[in-house]
Amino acid sequence: MPELPEVETIRRQLLPICENETIRDIQFSEFAGALMQNCDPQLFRDALAGQRVRTLSRKGKYLIFECDDVFPVFHLGMSGIFLLQKSESKYPKHIHVELKFASGKFLFFQDMRRFGKIWLYREYPQLPNLGIDPVSGELSAAAFAELIRRRDMNVKLFLMDQQFIAGIGNIYASEMLHDAQISPHRKTSDLSDNERDKLFGAVGKILGAAIEKFGTTYSAYRTVNGASGENQHFLQVYQRNGQPCYRCGAEIQKISLGNRSTFFCPACQK
Repeated sequence: MPELPEVETIRRQLLPICENETIRDIQFSEFAGALMQNCDPQLFRDALAGQRVRTLSRKGKYLIFECDDVFPVFHLGMSGIFLLQKSESKYPKHIHVELKFASGKFLFFQDMRRFGKIWLYREYPQLPNLGIDPVSGELSAAAFAELIRRRDMNVKLFLMDQQFIAGIGNIYASEMLHDAQISPHRKTSDLSDNERDKLFGAVGKILGAAIEKFGTTYSAYRTVNGASGENQHFLQVYQRNGQPCYRCGAEIQKISLGNRSTFFCPACQK
């Protein structure tokens, strides 16, 4: 599933493409209705046709198109991506939403597995039940420490819980814990002040590095121009079970935690 760095990469790439563009028309696949959460395709089309895209924003894994009077919101699910094309001559498979701009550009929302979700709001969406976005500047070390102090739960599951911190998923939670040298078996209530500080630093470091490398591609994720991300070449533990830890040489292990695969070094993560 695309996590915060992948969605932020898409937002940054779409911004110069979509900003101040007027949506001329919207077309849908026969399956698009299953992606719509609070409207149907016809309502979506009627609301967006003629709207100017002012800017794009993001919270966690949610991408928000800020138009003149409406705010479409996309969650990419497991395999959703946006693709830009300058004509309809090459029509990719699994396209469920097609935005036609007045300039002649076409923006496709492709979702092979159809787990993506789309909402339409008349006001800027508050997106309830989402915690602080960790790269927005709102998450301070003090706020992070307070979030942890209030909980008594597994530390990796805490990082992945969207109601606390929005946007962190399985890949980056494993990488953050390795960077902070904290075992995924630990509980939040057991962390020392120093460990909390190290983990806070790891959150910003890991997400920032992944954004700089255009995200992580392991399956369907692609950037807007169709390229793979580059961050998968720099991962320290994720999908490296059985291989030596780059830090200490011990063998990376894989366990199941919260029904998700977790990767860690048993020697240097305590």
